[in-house]
Amino acid sequence: MTVFKAYDIRGIAGKELDAEFSERLGKAISTHLDAKCISLVRDIRESSPDYHEAFVKGVLSTGADVLDLGISTTGVLYRSTVDLPVDVAVAITASHNPPEYNGFKICQGKMPLGGSELQDIRKTFESGIFKTGEGTCEVKTDYEDFYVEKIVESVGRPSRDIRVVLDCGNAVPGPLAVRTLESLGVDVVPIFCDWDNSFPNHPPDPTRQKNMVDLGKAVVEHGAEFGIGMDGDGDRLGVVDENGSFIHPDRLMGVFVKDVLEGLNEEATEEERTIFYDVKCSMALEEAIRSSGGFPRMVRTGHTFMKMELRRNPESPMAGEMSGHFFMNDHWDGFDDAIYNAARLLEIIGREPSPEQGGPRFSEWFSFMPHYPTTEEGKVPLVGEREEVMSAVLDAFSDKEFSSVDGIRVRYDDGWYLCRPSNTEPILVMRAEGRTDDALESILSDVNSRIGHIMDLSALK
Repeated sequence: MTVFKAYDIRGIAGKELDAEFSERLGKAISTHLDAKCISLVRDIRESSPDYHEAFVKGVLSTGADVLDLGISTTGVLYRSTVDLPVDVAVAITASHNPPEYNGFKICQGKMPLGGSELQDIRKTFESGIFKTGEGTCEVKTDYEDFYVEKIVESVGRPSRDIRVVLDCGNAVPGPLAVRTLESLGVDVVPIFCDWDNSFPNHPPDPTRQKNMVDLGKAVVEHGAEFGIGMDGDGDRLGVVDENGSFIHPDRLMGVFVKDVLEGLNEEATEEERTIFYDVKCSMALEEAIRSSGGFPRMVRTGHTFMKMELRRNPESPMAGEMSGHFFMNDHWDGFDDAIYNAARLLEIIGREPSPEQGGPRFSEWFSFMPHYPTTEEGKVPLVGEREEVMSAVLDAFSDKEFSSVDGIRVRYDDGWYLCRPSNTEPILVMRAEGRTDDALESILSDVNSRIGHIMDLSALK
Protein backbone atom coordinates (compact mmCIF):
# COMPACT_ATOMS: atom_id res chain seq x y z
CA MET A 1 0.00 0.00 0.00
CA THR A 2 1.32 3.45 -0.89
CA VAL A 3 2.46 5.84 1.84
CA PHE A 4 0.69 8.66 -0.03
CA LYS A 5 -2.64 8.59 1.85
CA ALA A 6 -5.84 10.65 1.56
CA TYR A 7 -4.72 13.52 3.82
CA ASP A 8 -0.99 13.05 4.31
CA ILE A 9 2.06 10.84 3.76
CA ARG A 10 2.44 8.18 6.42
CA GLY A 11 4.24 4.87 6.90
CA ILE A 12 6.45 2.73 9.13
CA ALA A 13 9.86 4.30 9.67
CA GLY A 14 12.73 2.20 8.36
CA LYS A 15 10.43 0.04 6.23
CA GLU A 16 8.15 2.31 4.23
CA LEU A 17 9.99 5.57 4.94
CA ASP A 18 13.66 6.45 5.36
CA ALA A 19 16.04 9.41 5.05
CA GLU A 20 16.46 8.84 1.32
CA PHE A 21 12.69 9.00 0.89
CA SER A 22 12.57 12.22 2.91
CA GLU A 23 15.29 13.91 0.83
CA ARG A 24 13.58 12.90 -2.40
CA LEU A 25 10.23 14.12 -1.04
CA GLY A 26 11.76 17.51 -0.21
CA LYS A 27 12.90 17.77 -3.83
CA ALA A 28 9.49 16.65 -5.15
CA ILE A 29 7.46 19.05 -3.01
CA SER A 30 9.64 22.02 -3.82
CA THR A 31 9.63 21.18 -7.54
CA HIS A 32 5.95 20.33 -7.93
CA LEU A 33 4.73 23.34 -5.96
CA ASP A 34 7.48 25.62 -7.31
CA ALA A 35 8.26 26.58 -3.73
CA LYS A 36 10.26 29.69 -2.93
CA CYS A 37 10.35 29.30 0.85
CA ILE A 38 9.15 26.38 3.00
CA SER A 39 8.42 26.51 6.73
CA LEU A 40 9.15 23.24 8.52
CA VAL A 41 8.35 21.63 11.88
CA ARG A 42 9.00 18.12 13.16
CA ASP A 43 7.82 15.91 15.95
CA ILE A 44 9.83 13.96 18.53
CA ARG A 45 9.82 10.50 16.94
CA GLU A 46 13.11 8.64 16.84
CA SER A 47 13.29 8.88 13.06
CA SER A 48 12.33 12.57 12.84
CA PRO A 49 15.80 14.18 13.23
CA ASP A 50 17.21 12.14 10.33
CA TYR A 51 14.14 12.77 8.17
CA HIS A 52 14.30 16.46 9.03
CA GLU A 53 17.95 16.76 8.02
CA ALA A 54 17.37 14.86 4.80
CA PHE A 55 14.24 16.82 3.89
CA VAL A 56 16.04 20.15 4.35
CA LYS A 57 18.89 18.87 2.18
CA GLY A 58 16.42 17.93 -0.54
CA VAL A 59 14.64 21.28 -0.49
CA LEU A 60 17.85 23.31 -0.54
CA SER A 61 19.10 21.36 -3.55
CA THR A 62 16.17 22.73 -5.56
CA GLY A 63 17.00 26.36 -4.79
CA ALA A 64 14.16 26.90 -2.32
CA ASP A 65 14.76 28.32 1.16
CA VAL A 66 13.73 26.75 4.48
CA LEU A 67 12.49 28.46 7.64
CA ASP A 68 13.10 25.81 10.28
CA LEU A 69 10.69 26.20 13.24
CA GLY A 70 12.14 23.20 15.09
CA ILE A 71 10.10 20.74 17.16
CA SER A 72 6.61 22.15 17.20
CA THR A 73 2.93 21.56 16.47
CA THR A 74 1.01 21.64 13.22
CA GLY A 75 -0.89 24.60 14.70
CA VAL A 76 2.37 26.53 14.79
CA LEU A 77 3.10 25.42 11.25
CA TYR A 78 -0.32 26.51 9.99
CA ARG A 79 0.03 29.88 11.71
CA SER A 80 3.42 30.38 10.03
CA THR A 81 1.62 30.56 6.66
CA VAL A 82 -0.02 33.75 7.94
CA ASP A 83 2.91 35.43 9.66
CA LEU A 84 5.99 34.36 7.69
CA PRO A 85 7.02 34.83 4.03
CA VAL A 86 6.46 31.19 3.05
CA ASP A 87 4.46 29.67 0.21
CA VAL A 88 4.69 26.02 1.37
CA ALA A 89 4.62 24.50 4.86
CA VAL A 90 5.53 20.94 5.90
CA ALA A 91 5.29 19.02 9.17
CA ILE A 92 7.29 15.83 9.73
CA THR A 93 4.89 13.94 11.97
CA ALA A 94 2.73 10.85 12.29
CA SER A 95 0.43 12.59 14.80
CA HIS A 96 -1.22 10.00 17.09
CA ASN A 97 0.05 6.91 15.26
CA PRO A 98 2.23 4.39 17.14
CA PRO A 99 5.92 5.24 17.73
CA GLU A 100 7.16 3.16 14.79
CA TYR A 101 5.35 5.43 12.30
CA ASN A 102 6.31 8.72 10.76
CA GLY A 103 4.90 10.94 8.04
CA PHE A 104 4.51 14.32 6.38
CA LYS A 105 1.72 16.92 6.24
CA ILE A 106 1.93 19.47 3.43
CA CYS A 107 0.34 22.89 2.92
CA GLN A 108 0.46 25.17 -0.08
CA GLY A 109 -0.25 28.65 1.20
CA LYS A 110 -2.89 28.20 3.91
CA MET A 111 -4.37 25.07 2.35
CA PRO A 112 -3.39 21.51 3.27
CA LEU A 113 -2.88 19.18 0.34
CA GLY A 114 -4.76 15.92 0.08
CA GLY A 115 -6.47 13.61 -2.37
CA SER A 116 -5.41 14.03 -5.98
CA GLU A 117 -2.96 16.81 -5.09
CA LEU A 118 -0.90 14.40 -3.01
CA GLN A 119 -0.99 11.88 -5.82
CA ASP A 120 0.35 14.54 -8.17
CA ILE A 121 3.27 15.10 -5.81
CA ARG A 122 3.79 11.34 -5.79
CA LYS A 123 4.09 11.39 -9.58
CA THR A 124 6.78 14.09 -9.39
CA PHE A 125 8.48 12.09 -6.63
CA GLU A 126 8.55 9.00 -8.85
CA SER A 127 9.68 10.89 -11.96
CA GLY A 128 12.97 11.98 -10.41
CA ILE A 129 12.89 15.22 -12.41
CA PHE A 130 13.57 18.03 -9.93
CA LYS A 131 14.61 21.68 -9.93
CA THR A 132 18.21 22.45 -9.04
CA GLY A 133 19.69 25.37 -7.17
CA GLU A 134 21.12 26.45 -3.82
CA GLY A 135 18.68 27.43 -1.11
CA THR A 136 19.33 28.69 2.42
CA CYS A 137 18.08 27.46 5.80
CA GLU A 138 17.21 29.81 8.67
CA VAL A 139 16.41 28.45 12.13
CA LYS A 140 13.67 30.54 13.77
CA THR A 141 13.85 29.60 17.43
CA ASP A 142 11.72 32.55 18.52
CA TYR A 143 8.63 31.94 16.40
CA GLU A 144 6.78 30.01 19.12
CA ASP A 145 7.02 33.10 21.35
CA PHE A 146 5.30 35.13 18.64
CA TYR A 147 2.69 32.39 18.22
CA VAL A 148 1.83 32.48 21.93
CA GLU A 149 1.51 36.27 21.76
CA LYS A 150 -0.92 35.99 18.83
CA ILE A 151 -3.14 33.56 20.74
CA VAL A 152 -3.20 35.79 23.82
CA GLU A 153 -3.96 38.77 21.58
CA SER A 154 -6.78 36.89 19.79
CA VAL A 155 -8.47 35.27 22.77
CA GLY A 156 -7.54 37.32 25.81
CA ARG A 157 -7.23 36.06 29.37
CA PRO A 158 -10.25 34.37 30.95
CA SER A 159 -12.23 36.75 33.16
CA ARG A 160 -11.65 34.62 36.27
CA ASP A 161 -9.33 32.00 37.69
CA ILE A 162 -9.71 28.52 36.17
CA ARG A 163 -7.91 25.29 37.07
CA VAL A 164 -7.60 22.63 34.37
CA VAL A 165 -5.64 19.43 33.95
CA LEU A 166 -3.75 19.10 30.66
CA ASP A 167 -2.75 15.76 29.11
CA CYS A 168 -0.70 15.78 25.90
CA GLY A 169 0.21 12.09 25.88
CA ASN A 170 3.97 12.84 26.06
CA ALA A 171 3.75 14.21 22.51
CA VAL A 172 4.87 17.43 20.84
CA PRO A 173 2.23 19.90 22.14
CA GLY A 174 3.02 19.42 25.84
CA PRO A 175 5.55 22.17 26.73
CA LEU A 176 4.07 24.74 24.33
CA ALA A 177 0.50 24.06 25.47
CA VAL A 178 1.47 24.48 29.13
CA ARG A 179 3.30 27.72 28.34
CA THR A 180 0.39 29.12 26.32
CA LEU A 181 -2.28 28.36 28.91
CA GLU A 182 -0.10 29.75 31.69
CA SER A 183 0.38 32.91 29.61
CA LEU A 184 -3.42 33.22 29.71
CA GLY A 185 -3.33 33.12 33.50
CA VAL A 186 -4.81 29.62 33.71
CA ASP A 187 -3.90 27.32 36.61
CA VAL A 188 -2.57 24.33 34.66
CA VAL A 189 -1.96 20.91 36.19
CA PRO A 190 0.13 19.09 33.54
CA ILE A 191 0.22 15.31 33.20
CA PHE A 192 2.20 13.54 30.48
CA CYS A 193 3.27 16.91 29.03
CA ASP A 194 6.96 16.03 28.87
CA TRP A 195 8.31 14.58 25.64
CA ASP A 196 8.72 10.82 25.37
CA ASN A 197 8.60 9.32 21.88
CA SER A 198 7.68 5.88 23.22
CA PHE A 199 4.32 7.33 24.42
CA PRO A 200 4.61 5.21 27.59
CA ASN A 201 1.30 6.17 29.20
CA HIS A 202 -1.23 6.11 26.39
CA PRO A 203 -1.44 7.01 22.68
CA PRO A 204 -1.76 10.77 22.13
CA ASP A 205 -5.32 10.59 20.80
CA PRO A 206 -7.83 12.50 22.96
CA THR A 207 -10.88 11.41 21.00
CA ARG A 208 -10.62 7.82 22.29
CA GLN A 209 -12.25 7.47 25.68
CA LYS A 210 -9.68 4.91 26.88
CA ASN A 211 -6.89 7.47 26.38
CA MET A 212 -8.63 10.01 28.64
CA VAL A 213 -8.99 7.82 31.76
CA ASP A 214 -5.85 9.16 33.45
CA LEU A 215 -6.90 12.71 32.64
CA GLY A 216 -10.31 12.10 34.19
CA LYS A 217 -8.77 10.74 37.39
CA ALA A 218 -6.41 13.73 37.63
CA VAL A 219 -9.29 16.20 37.22
CA VAL A 220 -11.11 14.66 40.18
CA GLU A 221 -7.91 14.38 42.24
CA HIS A 222 -6.94 18.04 41.71
CA GLY A 223 -10.44 19.48 41.88
CA ALA A 224 -10.12 20.99 38.42
CA GLU A 225 -13.08 22.36 36.48
CA PHE A 226 -12.32 20.10 33.53
CA GLY A 227 -9.54 18.35 31.65
CA ILE A 228 -8.00 19.01 28.24
CA GLY A 229 -6.35 16.41 26.02
CA MET A 230 -4.36 17.02 22.83
CA ASP A 231 -3.18 14.70 20.10
CA GLY A 232 0.29 13.90 18.82
CA ASP A 233 0.84 16.94 16.61
CA GLY A 234 -1.47 19.38 18.37
CA ASP A 235 -4.34 19.78 15.93
CA ARG A 236 -7.08 17.82 17.79
CA LEU A 237 -8.73 18.60 21.11
CA GLY A 238 -10.63 16.45 23.59
CA VAL A 239 -12.10 17.18 27.04
CA VAL A 240 -13.43 15.50 30.17
CA ASP A 241 -15.79 17.12 32.66
CA GLU A 242 -15.41 17.76 36.41
CA ASN A 243 -16.33 14.14 37.14
CA GLY A 244 -13.71 12.83 34.70
CA SER A 245 -16.42 11.82 32.22
CA PHE A 246 -15.53 11.87 28.54
CA ILE A 247 -17.24 14.47 26.35
CA HIS A 248 -17.65 13.46 22.73
CA PRO A 249 -16.07 15.97 20.34
CA ASP A 250 -19.32 16.78 18.52
CA ARG A 251 -20.82 17.86 21.85
CA LEU A 252 -17.77 20.04 22.51
CA MET A 253 -18.26 21.53 19.06
CA GLY A 254 -21.79 22.46 20.15
CA VAL A 255 -20.35 24.81 22.79
CA PHE A 256 -18.16 26.54 20.19
CA VAL A 257 -21.10 26.73 17.76
CA LYS A 258 -23.41 28.29 20.33
CA ASP A 259 -20.79 30.88 21.22
CA VAL A 260 -19.88 31.98 17.68
CA LEU A 261 -23.49 32.13 16.47
CA GLU A 262 -24.83 34.01 19.48
CA GLY A 263 -22.03 36.52 19.00
CA LEU A 264 -23.28 37.51 15.52
CA ASN A 265 -25.47 40.55 14.97
CA GLU A 266 -29.05 40.24 13.71
CA GLU A 267 -28.07 41.31 10.18
CA ALA A 268 -25.63 38.43 9.74
CA THR A 269 -26.04 36.67 6.39
CA GLU A 270 -26.70 32.98 5.84
CA GLU A 271 -23.06 32.44 4.92
CA GLU A 272 -21.99 34.13 8.17
CA ARG A 273 -24.27 31.68 10.02
CA THR A 274 -23.23 28.54 8.13
CA ILE A 275 -21.48 25.88 10.20
CA PHE A 276 -19.78 22.90 8.54
CA TYR A 277 -19.65 19.52 10.25
CA ASP A 278 -18.73 16.03 9.12
CA VAL A 279 -21.00 13.08 8.45
CA LYS A 280 -20.11 11.28 11.69
CA CYS A 281 -21.54 13.94 14.01
CA SER A 282 -24.70 13.52 16.06
CA MET A 283 -27.99 15.02 14.91
CA ALA A 284 -27.90 16.81 18.28
CA LEU A 285 -25.19 19.03 16.77
CA GLU A 286 -27.35 19.81 13.74
CA GLU A 287 -30.19 20.75 16.09
CA ALA A 288 -27.85 22.92 18.18
CA ILE A 289 -26.74 24.81 15.07
CA ARG A 290 -30.33 25.47 14.04
CA SER A 291 -31.48 26.46 17.53
CA SER A 292 -28.64 28.99 17.73
CA GLY A 293 -29.72 30.59 14.47
CA GLY A 294 -27.23 28.82 12.24
CA PHE A 295 -27.36 26.88 8.99
CA PRO A 296 -25.87 23.37 9.28
CA ARG A 297 -23.91 21.99 6.32
CA MET A 298 -22.82 18.36 6.38
CA VAL A 299 -19.55 17.72 4.50
CA ARG A 300 -16.93 15.07 3.92
CA THR A 301 -14.74 13.87 6.78
CA GLY A 302 -11.12 15.07 6.69
CA HIS A 303 -9.31 18.24 7.72
CA THR A 304 -8.30 18.96 4.12
CA PHE A 305 -11.90 18.96 2.96
CA MET A 306 -13.08 21.04 5.91
CA LYS A 307 -10.53 23.74 5.18
CA MET A 308 -11.48 23.71 1.52
CA GLU A 309 -15.10 24.42 2.52
CA LEU A 310 -13.98 27.35 4.65
CA ARG A 311 -11.88 28.75 1.83
CA ARG A 312 -14.91 28.50 -0.47
CA ASN A 313 -17.09 30.09 2.23
CA PRO A 314 -14.79 32.59 3.97
CA GLU A 315 -17.62 34.22 5.93
CA SER A 316 -18.46 30.98 7.75
CA PRO A 317 -17.32 31.28 11.37
CA MET A 318 -16.24 27.67 11.94
CA ALA A 319 -16.21 24.00 10.98
CA GLY A 320 -15.61 20.87 13.00
CA GLU A 321 -15.30 17.10 13.00
CA MET A 322 -16.14 14.18 15.25
CA SER A 323 -12.40 13.51 15.33
CA GLY A 324 -11.74 16.62 17.44
CA HIS A 325 -10.58 18.91 14.64
CA PHE A 326 -12.17 22.35 15.16
CA PHE A 327 -11.54 25.09 12.61
CA MET A 328 -12.21 28.54 14.07
CA ASN A 329 -12.59 31.03 11.26
CA ASP A 330 -13.89 34.13 13.03
CA HIS A 331 -10.89 35.34 15.09
CA TRP A 332 -8.35 32.83 13.77
CA ASP A 333 -7.57 31.67 10.24
CA GLY A 334 -9.63 28.50 9.93
CA PHE A 335 -6.87 26.21 11.19
CA ASP A 336 -7.36 23.16 13.38
CA ASP A 337 -5.15 24.10 16.30
CA ALA A 338 -5.72 22.36 19.64
CA ILE A 339 -3.80 24.98 21.64
CA TYR A 340 -5.76 27.87 20.18
CA ASN A 341 -9.05 25.99 20.58
CA ALA A 342 -8.23 25.23 24.21
CA ALA A 343 -7.63 28.94 24.75
CA ARG A 344 -11.00 29.77 23.11
CA LEU A 345 -12.77 27.23 25.30
CA LEU A 346 -11.21 28.65 28.45
CA GLU A 347 -12.25 32.15 27.45
CA ILE A 348 -15.86 30.97 26.94
CA ILE A 349 -15.99 29.09 30.26
CA GLY A 350 -14.36 32.00 32.06
CA ARG A 351 -17.20 34.40 31.25
CA GLU A 352 -19.43 32.69 33.78
CA PRO A 353 -18.76 32.56 37.53
CA SER A 354 -16.94 29.53 38.86
CA PRO A 355 -19.04 26.60 40.11
CA GLU A 356 -18.07 27.57 43.66
CA GLN A 357 -19.62 31.00 43.07
CA GLY A 358 -22.84 29.62 41.59
CA GLY A 359 -21.75 29.30 37.97
CA PRO A 360 -22.34 26.18 35.85
CA ARG A 361 -20.22 23.09 36.26
CA PHE A 362 -18.42 22.09 33.09
CA SER A 363 -20.80 19.18 32.47
CA GLU A 364 -23.72 21.63 32.52
CA TRP A 365 -22.36 23.55 29.54
CA PHE A 366 -23.61 20.71 27.34
CA SER A 367 -27.10 20.42 28.79
CA PHE A 368 -28.68 22.16 25.79
CA MET A 369 -27.75 19.18 23.61
CA PRO A 370 -29.73 15.95 24.11
CA HIS A 371 -28.01 12.58 24.46
CA TYR A 372 -29.32 10.32 21.71
CA PRO A 373 -28.72 6.56 21.73
CA THR A 374 -25.98 5.65 19.28
CA THR A 375 -23.88 2.72 18.22
CA GLU A 376 -20.14 2.71 18.54
CA GLU A 377 -18.16 3.32 15.37
CA GLY A 378 -18.41 -0.07 13.69
CA LYS A 379 -15.59 -1.18 11.42
CA VAL A 380 -16.88 -3.69 8.90
CA PRO A 381 -14.31 -5.54 6.71
CA LEU A 382 -14.54 -4.52 3.07
CA VAL A 383 -15.12 -7.67 1.06
CA GLY A 384 -14.79 -7.00 -2.66
CA GLU A 385 -14.03 -3.87 -4.63
CA ARG A 386 -14.74 -0.62 -2.80
CA GLU A 387 -16.71 0.99 -5.63
CA GLU A 388 -18.85 -2.10 -6.24
CA VAL A 389 -19.69 -2.54 -2.56
CA MET A 390 -20.62 1.12 -2.07
CA SER A 391 -22.72 1.03 -5.24
CA ALA A 392 -24.65 -1.93 -3.80
CA VAL A 393 -25.17 -0.06 -0.50
CA LEU A 394 -26.41 3.04 -2.33
CA ASP A 395 -28.85 0.92 -4.34
CA ALA A 396 -30.15 -0.69 -1.16
CA PHE A 397 -31.19 2.69 0.22
CA SER A 398 -32.28 4.32 -3.03
CA ASP A 399 -35.83 4.78 -1.72
CA LYS A 400 -34.65 6.76 1.33
CA GLU A 401 -33.47 10.36 1.73
CA PHE A 402 -29.70 10.34 2.04
CA SER A 403 -26.53 12.37 1.68
CA SER A 404 -23.68 10.98 -0.41
CA VAL A 405 -21.04 13.63 0.31
CA ASP A 406 -18.97 10.96 2.12
CA GLY A 407 -20.21 7.41 1.67
CA ILE A 408 -23.91 7.41 2.46
CA ARG A 409 -25.74 8.90 5.43
CA VAL A 410 -29.38 7.79 5.39
CA ARG A 411 -31.98 9.96 7.10
CA TYR A 412 -34.77 8.26 9.06
CA ASP A 413 -37.71 9.99 10.72
CA ASP A 414 -36.11 9.43 14.10
CA GLY A 415 -32.42 8.99 13.38
CA TRP A 416 -29.78 8.12 10.80
CA TYR A 417 -27.37 5.47 9.53
CA LEU A 418 -23.89 6.07 8.09
CA CYS A 419 -21.71 3.87 5.90
CA ARG A 420 -18.47 5.33 4.57
CA PRO A 421 -15.33 3.67 3.22
CA SER A 422 -12.21 4.34 5.26
CA ASN A 423 -9.55 6.45 3.60
CA THR A 424 -6.76 4.48 5.27
CA GLU A 425 -7.95 0.88 5.77
CA PRO A 426 -9.89 -1.76 3.76
CA ILE A 427 -12.99 -1.31 5.92
CA LEU A 428 -16.40 0.33 5.92
CA VAL A 429 -16.98 2.67 8.86
CA MET A 430 -20.57 2.55 10.12
CA ARG A 431 -22.60 4.30 12.76
CA ALA A 432 -26.28 4.77 13.59
CA GLU A 433 -28.19 7.05 15.95
CA GLY A 434 -31.83 7.18 17.06
CA ARG A 435 -33.90 9.54 19.16
CA THR A 436 -34.81 6.64 21.43
CA ASP A 437 -33.50 3.13 22.08
CA ASP A 438 -36.46 1.71 20.18
CA ALA A 439 -35.80 4.03 17.24
CA LEU A 440 -32.16 2.94 17.10
CA GLU A 441 -33.15 -0.73 17.18
CA SER A 442 -35.65 -0.13 14.38
CA ILE A 443 -32.98 1.60 12.25
CA LEU A 444 -30.48 -1.22 12.81
CA SER A 445 -33.13 -3.79 11.91
CA ASP A 446 -33.92 -1.94 8.68
CA VAL A 447 -30.22 -1.61 7.80
CA ASN A 448 -29.73 -5.33 8.37
CA SER A 449 -32.71 -6.21 6.18
CA ARG A 450 -31.28 -4.12 3.33
CA ILE A 451 -27.56 -4.98 3.36
CA GLY A 452 -27.08 -7.73 5.93
CA HIS A 453 -26.94 -10.32 3.16
CA ILE A 454 -23.93 -8.66 1.49
CA MET A 455 -21.75 -8.00 4.55
CA ASP A 456 -21.26 -8.94 8.20
CA LEU A 457 -22.87 -6.19 10.32
CA SER A 458 -21.99 -7.67 13.71
CA ALA A 459 -19.54 -4.80 14.36
CA LEU A 460 -22.42 -2.30 14.15
CA LYS A 461 -23.80 -2.43 17.67
